[in-house]
Amino acid sequence: MCYRPTLLVSVLFRRSKSLALPEVIEGCRREKPAAQKQLFEAYYSFGVNICLRYADSREEAEEMFDDGFLRVLNKISYYDPEQPFEAWFRTVMVRSAIDHYRRHKSPLTYVDMDEAYDIGEPDNLLERLAADEILAVVQQLPPAYRTVFSLHVVDGYSHPEIAQMLGIYEGTSRSNLAKARQKLQELLIEWTSTSSVNRRNYV
Repeated sequence: MCYRPTLLVSVLFRRSKSLALPEVIEGCRREKPAAQKQLFEAYYSFGVNICLRYADSREEAEEMFDDGFLRVLNKISYYDPEQPFEAWFRTVMVRSAIDHYRRHKSPLTYVDMDEAYDIGEPDNLLERLAADEILAVVQQLPPAYRTVFSLHVVDGYSHPEIAQMLGIYEGTSRSNLAKARQKLQELLIEWTSTSSVNRRNYV
């Protein structure tokens, strides 16, 4: 998969550039505990925030992150230094989160529709929210909608890729994305309206 940055990624994740990443990665390749600890601490919040989009709770997201970080350490020798590390890390973490969900949950219920409809992107509403608010709203989506929405809109996977990852038809992925966007717009309108009322009451 070729990583494609999205608007939501730039909104959700802003990271420090102070980490001496090449040295830390090399230390992890040599299985140095100090380097592994540095990588864990530097990417903990980043990784947990990725997993939160696929989990039902923060506790489950932390379990997903633990699984994903072990996979990162096991696969770090395959990382190509010519490619952005965060993109590679995100790919490993997303796939680990999906694997965790499929192992521990009942099969997701996906809705097939004859035609997927497009109601437009909710990005204009998302831009008004802080990162924690975006995550809170996305987590309110039904699991099947949330999974497809996160994979496509946030993490940049195509519908054929999503279909392969989840074991569903490509049309089913498109249909659930359309339903997710519809539901998300409803949630965002409700969220922003409630926030406005709360701010007025506070003042």
